[in-house]
Amino acid sequence: MMKEKKSKLKKIKKRLRRSTIFLLFIALIANSFAWFIYTNKVSNSINVKVKSWKVTFDQDGNTLEDNVSFTVDSIYPGMTDFKDSINISNSGEATAYISYEISSVKIFDEIYTNQDYSSDELETLLSTNYPFITTFTVDDDEISTDESGNFSVQVTWPYESGDDEKDTYWGSKAYDFSVNNEGENPIEIVVKIKASQNKE
Repeated sequence: MMKEKKSKLKKIKKRLRRSTIFLLFIALIANSFAWFIYTNKVSNSINVKVKSWKVTFDQDGNTLEDNVSFTVDSIYPGMTDFKDSINISNSGEATAYISYEISSVKIFDEIYTNQDYSSDELETLLSTNYPFITTFTVDDDEISTDESGNFSVQVTWPYESGDDEKDTYWGSKAYDFSVNNEGENPIEIVVKIKASQNKE
């Protein structure tokens, strides 16, 4: 009886050893296959070519950062139109998509920032709240490799804007500001010009 039990135990142990060895063999093959796939994926991702990216902002021969300040040094009804431009050059290998956000506006002693107003609200304020009109223009919002474009700001105040009350009020403010704040610019606008690889 004891011998039979010992014999059965030996058979069971042999089967377990064989099963264990078989399972270890299967696990070793599976791990080797997974390692092969993993290394193959890694080597594939390493071979991806990254396109170079170089977009520059230039004003009167000076290279600028993306935050650009535009200043109008004199403003009055019938003034010569103010216009200032930034040249945007793409010397990289990918198309650049151009957009802009107005960061802050100072008109005389009033200051508006993007903490209280969105860029669109600031742009609307500049084009509707005053007899002088400020406009922003991107001549091409998609600049291909080795091409360039312009971002422009224009301020116009015709002698007769069509609203005598506004002309008189803001004309007086412009005069008072120039007398009381010598050397200060009556209008300062800070714009963040953005170049990205994806169209917004």
